Amino acid sequence: MAERHGMTLEEAAEAGQAGPRPQEFTPTPDPDFSAFAQAVHLMDYHLAVDKMRREAALQDAIRRGLVNDEPVPPKFQKATAQKRRRMNPWRHARVLLSETSLPFREIATITGLDIYQVVGLKLKMRSPVSEV
Repeated sequence: MAERHGMTLEEAAEAGQAGPRPQEFTPTPDPDFSAFAQAVHLMDYHLAVDKMRREAALQDAIRRGLVNDEPVPPKFQKATAQKRRRMNPWRHARVLLSETSLPFREIATITGLDIYQVVGLKLKMRSPVSEV
């Protein structure tokens, strides 16, 4: 085999151990990817600048005595669990049936009623058939 390629036995043994040299990979530039990467880098930079500016303003406020560590009185705190007026489920279902084109299953999910109760309500809402 070494004679076929014009090599000595030692050269063939050394070439077999080294193996073929890998070609160096040179990626082709993708303009879309590079534009995206620049935009992300720019966003990260703006975020870092905004964080530094906020931190500097906070330190300045602390130094001037504007930041108060006293707890906020309860009447000024926003209620986390606000009471919401809930419509009666039957009335809510009646309104949804008459004013929307939602499917029965969706109305049942929204109101918490059973699908059979919603269908029954829809049937009861039909206008009576007049005899001719």
